[in-house]
Amino acid sequence: MTVQLVVRQPGAPSAPAPTPAAARTRLLLDGPIVSTLLRLAAPNLVVNVVLIAVTASVDAYFVGQLGSAALAGLALVFPLMMLMQQTANASIGGAIASAVARAIGAGRTGDAAALIVHGLAIAAVIAALFTLVFLLGGRGIYALMGGEGEILDAAVAYSNAVFGGALACWLLGAVTSAVRGTGQVALLAAVYVAAEVVHVALVPLLVFGAGPLPGLGVAGAGIATVISFALSTLVLAWYLASGRTAATLSLRGVRLERRLFREILRTGLPMCLQPVLNNMALAALTAYAGTLGAVALAGFGAAVRLEYLQYPLVFGLGAAVLAMVGTNVGAGRFARAGRITWIAAALAAAVTGSVGLAAIVWPDAWNGLFSASSAVNTLAAGYLCIVALAYPFIGLNILGSAFQAIGQPQWVVAAVAARAVIAVLGGWIVVQATDSGLVGLGVVTAGGLAVAGAMIVVAFRRRMAALEAHP
Repeated sequence: MTVQLVVRQPGAPSAPAPTPAAARTRLLLDGPIVSTLLRLAAPNLVVNVVLIAVTASVDAYFVGQLGSAALAGLALVFPLMMLMQQTANASIGGAIASAVARAIGAGRTGDAAALIVHGLAIAAVIAALFTLVFLLGGRGIYALMGGEGEILDAAVAYSNAVFGGALACWLLGAVTSAVRGTGQVALLAAVYVAAEVVHVALVPLLVFGAGPLPGLGVAGAGIATVISFALSTLVLAWYLASGRTAATLSLRGVRLERRLFREILRTGLPMCLQPVLNNMALAALTAYAGTLGAVALAGFGAAVRLEYLQYPLVFGLGAAVLAMVGTNVGAGRFARAGRITWIAAALAAAVTGSVGLAAIVWPDAWNGLFSASSAVNTLAAGYLCIVALAYPFIGLNILGSAFQAIGQPQWVVAAVAARAVIAVLGGWIVVQATDSGLVGLGVVTAGGLAVAGAMIVVAFRRRMAALEAHP
């Protein structure tokens, strides 16, 4: 064995320490998988809770003090606002994150920086479309959803504020996703929490007024939301431009290129169908539950909330998968990318499965939060105990994030579409041809989750085997 001794001459410069950005990239490529996944997932989980749960709840709390009509108007806008946020963050945003991560992993730092600019351009265009549609057609849309009178006026006022400022939401989704793609996500939680503090302070001020500042009513809540989004965007854009990340945001010397738009849109556009199809499945099941009577609908509404509460948790871990798998795929390290994905899927399935087990053992612990009626809770428990058996399949949505990271979303869309078809057709059969009530709808829901999960598991296994065999 030969030992080589290297002696550094006095005064000779030492090797430069790796930058934080380079160290984070090396962590994604070589670091321990479980601890790195959890480290990246924690800030993303905070972001999801703030963005999905807290923001909407704060608006509803203060607007509710204006009366039931104002709160009902807010409820009409809520699903469309959530659709915009899901599309901006999970669909197009996921495509931006995965494209940036692949470029970093491949050592294409110039492309990684340019992809951020292209992502911002895409976000601006889609934001303009949202603004145009809802400013011009919002009243008609909410009327079709059942809004009328004061409820319709409140919906339009809130909608005009939120979708009039759609640019802030979309740019925030783009810069957040770019930071996720670099794997340096610690700042995200701090920025989102700070922005929410500002939001909480602004909502009552703008809704009710103070001193010489007149109250803006329902519109004030929407404006406060847009302002908090805009502030978060500015901070994260500054962070990306500061050179602290593996991809630096800069407009200098960047030319818009078709190949970079294609790199984002070939994943992002198909993934836009995911929230649409998921909401279609939920709307169909809700409509079928409504035909079973008010008690059944109330029970369904209580039970189904537990399922949808888990998606933000899974997406928090999925955002970590996007960065880690995308970086490793870009570096050609397909075996490690596969290990990361299966470990993340096992972690997520264990968490969602544990929630399901708890729901089966203590269904009233959850359902009782929403109703004191024994009739409602009995029906809710029957539905929940069946669907909870399929909760581990919710965790397998992690594989969808891995498919995004690879840049091949078609199997994700196919799995979600299969679930929607099962919900629509299976729910119709249950309501029209059986007398199984919510229990039958529970079987349909569980079947949809299981089929979608099985499809994506088989597809990912085959795809990774092909990549490892023919990189």
